[in-house]
Amino acid sequence: MTSKERFVKTLKFEPVDHVPFIEIALWQQTRARWVQEGMPLEVPCGLMHRGHAYFGLEGYETLHVNATGPVPPVDTRTLEETAEQVLFIDGMGRTRRALKTGTVGGQRMSMDTYIEFPVKDRRSFREFRKRFEGPPEERYPEDWERAKAAAAKSLLPLTLMNPLAGTFGYYSMLRNWFGTEPLSYLFYDDPDLIAECLEFLSDFIERVLARALREVSFDFVYVHEDMAGKGGPLMGPVQFDKFLLPHYKRYVEFLKSHGVSLVLVDTDGNHEVLIPLFLEAGVDGFGPIERAAGMDPVAMRRRYGRSLCMVGGVDKREIARGRQAIDAEIRRSVAPIIGEGGFIPTIDHAVPPDVSLDHFKYYLDAKRKMLCP
Repeated sequence: MTSKERFVKTLKFEPVDHVPFIEIALWQQTRARWVQEGMPLEVPCGLMHRGHAYFGLEGYETLHVNATGPVPPVDTRTLEETAEQVLFIDGMGRTRRALKTGTVGGQRMSMDTYIEFPVKDRRSFREFRKRFEGPPEERYPEDWERAKAAAAKSLLPLTLMNPLAGTFGYYSMLRNWFGTEPLSYLFYDDPDLIAECLEFLSDFIERVLARALREVSFDFVYVHEDMAGKGGPLMGPVQFDKFLLPHYKRYVEFLKSHGVSLVLVDTDGNHEVLIPLFLEAGVDGFGPIERAAGMDPVAMRRRYGRSLCMVGGVDKREIARGRQAIDAEIRRSVAPIIGEGGFIPTIDHAVPPDVSLDHFKYYLDAKRKMLCP
């Protein structure tokens, strides 16, 4: 059985020889630590979805299309800089303040502070949207034909866009344009503007992805939202039902009508109250199921049965605590449901730098024994 077949069949609750052995990603600070602890420098493990022989991971492939950023991008420029911080405008047109201390490989130790956003009202939206109205071809890489041909030969599961570096989502696009707090008010203060933005986004994503979906057979697509924290989602079920659900239904139908086997949602955080609405939209599952936010894969399986599949669910905090904690976490979060299908256990987000190389390898070994008996 190929990795492609194994991935799709697992998440569709079909029989497999063993559950896929994959992980998500790790911080660049983690990579630097592991190199000091003996990992070969050439191991490219920043985005672990491609897998690597050093860790024995299967991985998956992605064909990238720029479905999130403005074209042309906004001119980036530094507004203010000290030894510790930098204030700048990024390619999305957002003004951000970043902590430089502790940066490794371009990755910072903390989230930037987002200060100002490019869209504030209907006038600025209609101006900014011009950067999303160009021909779809300008959003495809120059080597698309070569990449497409290589992907067709791969035995790994294939996704469109990059789940860790630029996948489309409705809430995430609105947040990038307006900012979290202004967007939260706009759902009440100017619902017509939100409706106009969402209609534009549905037209945009279908126009951009149509070529890729015609020319390539994709196994899965992630919808990127990151719309929840540990206390719950950043918009409630009433708003989701009114604003996002119709467009989710349209987008999921568009993807599946073009042969995409699985549509998954990456929202992080605790999105429990939105799960029924995502399922109504036709979404197949979620990842990473974040234990740190109170999401429990075993409880989700008991509540939703085979109506959803899951990726993630292993508490990264427990991996940092050592071997006994790792064994306990595998018994708690993986063992009770791994035999039921529809679940690919991974650490529930990027591996942080408090996880040693030894503990990560021990975790992989413990997981491997459960997935590949």
